[in-house]
Amino acid sequence: MSSYQAGGAAYRDVEAEPLNGNGISPINSSSSTTPSWKKYGMGAALIALVGYVSIYSPSAAVSTNVPSEVLPTLGKGYSDKTKLFDKTNRFIVHDFDARSTFSNFLPGIAGVFGKPVWSFYVNRGQGLASFGLASKDFPIMEFYTANKAYQVTPYVGFRTFVQGVRGGSKGKEDGVSFLMEPFSPSNSKVEGVEDASKPDRTMFTGTNEMEILEVDDVHGVTTSVKYFVMPEEDFAALVRRTTITNTGDDDLTLSVLDGLAKIEPTGGRLSWGLKNMGRTLEGWMGVYHANDDPGLPFYRMSTEPNDSAAVVIMKSGHYCVSFMDESDELLPIVYDTEKVFGFSTTLQEPNGLLTHSIEDIVASPQYGDAKTSSAFAAASGVKLAPGKSVTVTSVYGQAEHVEDLPEIAKIITQKHFITKKFERARSMMNELTAKVETHTVNKLFDGTVKQIYLDNSLRGGMPVILGDLDDESHSSNADEDSRLKVYHIFSRIHGDLERDYNDFNIDPTYFSQGPGNYRDVAQNRRNDVVFSPRIGSFVVKQFLSYIQADGYEPLTVQAFAYQVENHNEAARVASLIASEESAPTLIAILTGGIFRPGQLFSLFDQLDVTLVVSKQRAIDEIMAISTETAMATFGQGYWADHWEYYLDLIEAYTSIYPDGEESLMYDTELRYFFSTATVKPRSQKYVEDYTFDGKSKHILHRTYN
Repeated sequence: MSSYQAGGAAYRDVEAEPLNGNGISPINSSSSTTPSWKKYGMGAALIALVGYVSIYSPSAAVSTNVPSEVLPTLGKGYSDKTKLFDKTNRFIVHDFDARSTFSNFLPGIAGVFGKPVWSFYVNRGQGLASFGLASKDFPIMEFYTANKAYQVTPYVGFRTFVQGVRGGSKGKEDGVSFLMEPFSPSNSKVEGVEDASKPDRTMFTGTNEMEILEVDDVHGVTTSVKYFVMPEEDFAALVRRTTITNTGDDDLTLSVLDGLAKIEPTGGRLSWGLKNMGRTLEGWMGVYHANDDPGLPFYRMSTEPNDSAAVVIMKSGHYCVSFMDESDELLPIVYDTEKVFGFSTTLQEPNGLLTHSIEDIVASPQYGDAKTSSAFAAASGVKLAPGKSVTVTSVYGQAEHVEDLPEIAKIITQKHFITKKFERARSMMNELTAKVETHTVNKLFDGTVKQIYLDNSLRGGMPVILGDLDDESHSSNADEDSRLKVYHIFSRIHGDLERDYNDFNIDPTYFSQGPGNYRDVAQNRRNDVVFSPRIGSFVVKQFLSYIQADGYEPLTVQAFAYQVENHNEAARVASLIASEESAPTLIAILTGGIFRPGQLFSLFDQLDVTLVVSKQRAIDEIMAISTETAMATFGQGYWADHWEYYLDLIEAYTSIYPDGEESLMYDTELRYFFSTATVKPRSQKYVEDYTFDGKSKHILHRTYN
């Protein structure tokens, strides 16, 4: 059976048929038939080509098929396949979906006062292969290992469908209707095969963003899609911006479905269930709406699907909020998968769009109970003059309650809000890597230094100083002023699509961080004191305090935990940073047990604690009166090479504080780490036991108690 893009009628110079009923005419994108709007440009193009050869200069190497609105984003020279980077230093992958497979990820950083989303992408389909909150157990788009992601991303991932009606050329009244899917694998180039009818596709990978571009000369449409994580907001979200440009020479009227073909609801830890009992889980799934607004869908299960006596009712949910630039009106979301794909359960063919217009689909009833749903933003009747564009912005995330959606929508639809957030996502990366900013004649080397620093920081964390309140603390390090606390943010274990055996975790809170393996964290904190001298001997003391009485260390290093032991100090700080009504609640939080900075702010939101100072001032006041405790867990076992990192940490410290060596070695008191697991003595490690049939004996190796 031929693809809906690869088969069907060719362009026809007839009056455009209406986009309803059976009026959609799929276009043969491989046809040699030339679109009417292109016939008139060929003569001029030939003359221009001769002139181009005569006056060629490097600055002229820009495809005329890419509109000027897109060029500021991509940078001149992007179509020169000898170039590796665009003007914003993003790496360029030409014909990305025809290349050997690779996977990558956005760094999952939303700033100190932001809540991150993890996300992975591949060079197939529209890139994004999976994303969610905290860990692979809480996906918005299901986590797939690399080998599966390469196969399914073009179908269950982000998709764009365009129903278009192109007006007559040069003002004529005739026209043609068509249906197309940008970035469809059915229209990918084949390496080594020349086919001018196939669109040009390019991927741009940045430090904190990823963008893909398709230039389709057959349909006269250029499509770009950009992804980034929402920075510095109190809600976690992934932002997707799809821009469609009319590169033909006549008017284009289009309707668009743009979004996620398969979205998962909230429902507790879902990773195992989706893989092993996905059909059963669908019985709990549902789509709800805030204020009955079709633009505010809320995807959640009715309860957590646990096999226990306790029933946990789901209140949080995933959302998709979409709008067009220069408009604060929300686009309706098509969540009923069958409306788009009909009974094409492979999701390859949008059979619903072959027989119905997008307008008809939006107007018809949808069903989202007891089934896996979609999240397509629907835009109808958009008219584009030649060279003009339309951008659909979609924000995918999680909200604690359906009632939160209108406020989130109000925030993100503010004029220029998304643009400013994208600029902040870029500038934030420069700020985080400013400590290693390098200027040489080799710009590639300069960028590599910053990228390596960022990568190492994601595994070891970036140290920040908290409790920095006055001139005295400003001029001190963490060894000299007990109020100063060192806290590492953004750390996590290195789990991704290729290293699928590692269960990464990134707290979706302010001061986000996650646990990591001892050796990974230690080796990536070896130079912390070099780049951040004010931390003093903190890292040395931290890792030496993990030594157990038997000489072993735990595998998993967690973030420090804090506690306020003095009730009077807690009351004093509460009176300074919280409203009079909130002070008693804050005192109870501070004296109620151990906490981490991100957990504090989550509790403030849950218990309606009103702060009368900035968030930074509040956390500084609290941390100044707190005591700290190093945290770790046994994990899966012990490694023999941990001791090597002690020497590296000590040598790094003495390189900055050579006069502090004696005090560190002889005047510092450290605790031992107490683990729930211990290594058996050699006499008990090797035990003679019977084989399974009881007829002979063999030696068993038992390491841990």
